[in-house]
Amino acid sequence: MQAKASLLYALGRLQPNDRFNVIRFDDTMDVLFPASVPADAEHLDRALSFVRALEARGGTEMVPAMRAALTDTAGDDTNRVRQVVFLTDGAIGNEQQLFETITAMRGRSRVFMVGIGSAPNTYLMTRAAELGRGAFTHIGSVEQVEERMRGLVAKLENPAVTGLSAKFSDAAADITPAAIPDVYRDEPLVLAAKLDKLVGSVEIKGKFGDRPWVVTVPLANAAEGKGLSKLWARRKISDAEVARTLRQVTPEEADKTILSLALEHQLVTRLTSLVAVDQTPSRPDGEPLKLAALPINLPAGWDFEKVFGERPHLPSPPTERRTEADGRVQVASLKRPVVVSPPSKIMLPKTATDAELSMIVGSVLLMFSLILLVFNRRQRWRADAG
Repeated sequence: MQAKASLLYALGRLQPNDRFNVIRFDDTMDVLFPASVPADAEHLDRALSFVRALEARGGTEMVPAMRAALTDTAGDDTNRVRQVVFLTDGAIGNEQQLFETITAMRGRSRVFMVGIGSAPNTYLMTRAAELGRGAFTHIGSVEQVEERMRGLVAKLENPAVTGLSAKFSDAAADITPAAIPDVYRDEPLVLAAKLDKLVGSVEIKGKFGDRPWVVTVPLANAAEGKGLSKLWARRKISDAEVARTLRQVTPEEADKTILSLALEHQLVTRLTSLVAVDQTPSRPDGEPLKLAALPINLPAGWDFEKVFGERPHLPSPPTERRTEADGRVQVASLKRPVVVSPPSKIMLPKTATDAELSMIVGSVLLMFSLILLVFNRRQRWRADAG
């Protein structure tokens, strides 16, 4: 529902000089037009009818659809900014293949990911948008569609500077992010760099439409700020994760870089965490640890059978026995821990009234009253006739 509403909103914002196409995908794929077409009334009417007829089915195979979207048959048209908007719940597992596809085929395209629903794959969406030099937008409910899509479309309609690069004149710089994103209207460009000395200037180049654009910022008047080293370190960790994803470095090399930066700058990563130590004992000495599987709730809007298949048969709960000596209840321990699958839904207390039963009883009583009324009238009529 959110995906359809988002796409209809985006189509409604197209201008006559724009070109577009629509690709539907689940475990199959349909491309509406053989190639991008002008956003005139005829093509828009076909696209709107196509989108309104879409129904959610099963499967989320993004790679074939991403390849089709990134196939650029007009690569020599440098006067247009090519933007790919992907709307999906992101619930897929072949993340690596998708990342490699974006990196290999992105060319001049910019990839914008729109996550739909209560629990999209945020890691997938964020990393795909980063590799595609775009942005990630999350739409959790129908009420958010217009607001979030309005912000995204405003960004798509106003690309300011593209193809950016940065160069320091006199200082040796370790700059991040490695792939500088485009600048859009009302959005700042934030670069972090570690310098050996604060001298000279930084020159930032790009293209404003089809014209070259350059700005030079002197470093002598730079203001001091707290936490800048942590900002740089976190960006460098993100760069290391991207390099690992693209197999530009080995997993061991990436982990070594991440661990070194995290420990030096006291950052939480997938390899490090901040630990609070409580000295108050919660388990008596000598008592063994207990292992228990706790069920968790599915994200809002997810259906258990569609995600995991048929509802599993839950094992019987552990038996209890009561000792006569002290009256304490003991739980019989199992030799091996049993993993209990989460229930398909939360069983809430049945606090509603028995409305259906009341309606049936009421209908029977009404029929009985009607029969009694007819019988009494017949008796009176016979009495009057006699």
